[in-house]
Amino acid sequence: MNSSVDQIVIHACNEHSTSLNLSHLDIAVVPLQLANAKDLLCLQLNNNRLIMPPEEVGGLDQLQELSLDHNQLTILPSSLFHLVHLTYLNISYNPLSNVSPIVDFSSVIMLKPSANKKYIL
Repeated sequence: MNSSVDQIVIHACNEHSTSLNLSHLDIAVVPLQLANAKDLLCLQLNNNRLIMPPEEVGGLDQLQELSLDHNQLTILPSSLFHLVHLTYLNISYNPLSNVSPIVDFSSVIMLKPSANKKYIL
């Protein structure tokens, strides 16, 4: 794991940050400490090499905005569907292969799916 990414996440947790930008860092795995960033409202993980966002993201109860575009996502963890405050989700430009069209994103205002996929809200 990239120690500088670990330090960024730990700092965000310690400072009770509401926004965390981990985009363009060429990471394939997000530090497990992210689960402790309970104050996050906005999380940017775009333009990395993530294959699956960490399950811990689903435990960020206050999260409102999540950017996962331009990664290598093939599936979404079920924990994402528990984010009741989520109003923005960007999953575009990922090779998602199996996302159920019957996903409860009823509170999401803007959903940017993969370029070749359509989702029903």
